[in-house]
Amino acid sequence: MLNQRQVQIMERLENSKASGLELAKLMGTSKRTILRDISQINHLLRSIGEITSSQAGGYQLQIHERQAYRNLLHQSMYDDELILLELLRHDFRTLDDLAATLFLSKPVLSEKIVFLRAHYANRLDIKSKPNYGHYLNEPLFRKMILLANLIDKNPAFFCERLEITMNDYLHRLQIIREMDTARVYPNIHSAHLVSLVLAAMVLGDDGVALDVPKMTFLEELGISPGARRLLHDFIETQQRKSAAITTNELQLILQRQAEQYSTPVYDMELVEQLAGHLKRSIAYPIILHDRKLHNIANIKAVYPLAFDLSITFVASANAVFGMELYDIDLIGLYFSCAMERIKQASAKVVLFSDQYAVASINKQMMEREIQTVEVIVVTHQQELQQILEQQEIKLLLNNHATFQDIQVDVECIDIKQVITKIELQAIQDTLEKIDVRKNIRTFFPEELAMDYDNKADEDWDMIVHGICEQLVEQAVLSPDEALKIQEREQKGNNLVINHLALPHCTTQRSQAFFAVFVHLANPVQVDGTVVQNALFACVNPNVSTELKVFSYLYYVLNEHDDETILGLSNYAAFIACIEK
Repeated sequence: MLNQRQVQIMERLENSKASGLELAKLMGTSKRTILRDISQINHLLRSIGEITSSQAGGYQLQIHERQAYRNLLHQSMYDDELILLELLRHDFRTLDDLAATLFLSKPVLSEKIVFLRAHYANRLDIKSKPNYGHYLNEPLFRKMILLANLIDKNPAFFCERLEITMNDYLHRLQIIREMDTARVYPNIHSAHLVSLVLAAMVLGDDGVALDVPKMTFLEELGISPGARRLLHDFIETQQRKSAAITTNELQLILQRQAEQYSTPVYDMELVEQLAGHLKRSIAYPIILHDRKLHNIANIKAVYPLAFDLSITFVASANAVFGMELYDIDLIGLYFSCAMERIKQASAKVVLFSDQYAVASINKQMMEREIQTVEVIVVTHQQELQQILEQQEIKLLLNNHATFQDIQVDVECIDIKQVITKIELQAIQDTLEKIDVRKNIRTFFPEELAMDYDNKADEDWDMIVHGICEQLVEQAVLSPDEALKIQEREQKGNNLVINHLALPHCTTQRSQAFFAVFVHLANPVQVDGTVVQNALFACVNPNVSTELKVFSYLYYVLNEHDDETILGLSNYAAFIACIEK
């Protein structure tokens, strides 16, 4: 069976590579212990998957049978959930009680309870009382939600421990599916609703409940009056919250965000998507931590502002609507899609060709495949020179049979008669990076680069504060920009691209983007990743280049192994990594 540390190693390596030294620092143990853990993990995984090491020294988890991997991971993780289950079902549980029930030693249980308390610090109040034991200091509604989350995670596993037969579970699930529950309690999946029903059966008072309100679909489920009372009150409370979520209220929240970030951040499609997501989240809140088996780190790196907006939006929604929403990932994806819909004007590309028919086909293919491009067809050299002088052209595509060596100031790509998919991809990649490549030294000024003598015991917040103070003193950042960077970093979900941290904020400066390269004297952990270099960036979200810089950094930095990025010791080495 995997221990807690080994589970964390697997979760970390599933998302990206990490060196043995980084894993040791992350887990608070020695590199030798990490090597033993990796050996043990590989022994347990066998044909399911394997942790491999590259020549560059980074470890990566390769999964061959995903469902079998999920089963193994869940089996190893259930100790934590079983502790939560015990705390839900009893007023207090001592270590002796838990040891007798879960067949774990008291030292292991102590370690797991410390982990749970830290892991759920912002979600659950797990307390301990001398001479009594450990307990959940939560109201009945939240306990019911948490128990429903556990049941929903693995009905067979948790129903067995609650002495609920699978026939009973499936019978009530079938009743719910046949009901018109959308009329009485919309925005909830049948499996989620049956989990709430079973949780109410376990936690509801089995005594005679006076004045139980009528709710036909609850009566058909054949549950006790106490459970009906609990569910009725919960559903009524959640319905009142859901009714408060209107497009007008969401537009007010989003408009405040637009003013805060000085950029348009939404359209009506986003408003409707968020409204649906919030109503579903109210109908069935999720308190239990979800160990995701997907990785959207690449999207977060390309659209950092979208995920910054999602953090702010979730905080506002929780406060305004009385919600319990913790996961920002889906909200961030909604914002990312909205930013794509409202982002920059099309880039102008000249297609120089001596065959108008072929040029027309190529123009149609490019504008269909690359939505942010405007293709201008030119057939004569004189006309080409005029266009280049009069308009801002991003790229020249030479589709001309005669002129093979055109001397122009803009970047040029030669293409064949009818454009191929490979050439289309090359054009799109070039357009994504062309502005950034032209302005590397402007975006990352050499004169602003600095070394920062952080102490080994300083955490990330202290380091960010110290660097921001220096940058304000040097008039590189305004006090407002420095404050926004510090506040953004304190919110968590920090942006780190291959061991390089990117603290950032929005600005109203006219320039699209600038960043200060900072080399740290000592490595530090940022959101679970070791970094020794950072870019303190200000971005103008109303300038199209903003998205392109982050996208460019993501792709060029990830072309290098982690040891190379961690080993950058000065500005020149950094520029050499990204200047292509």
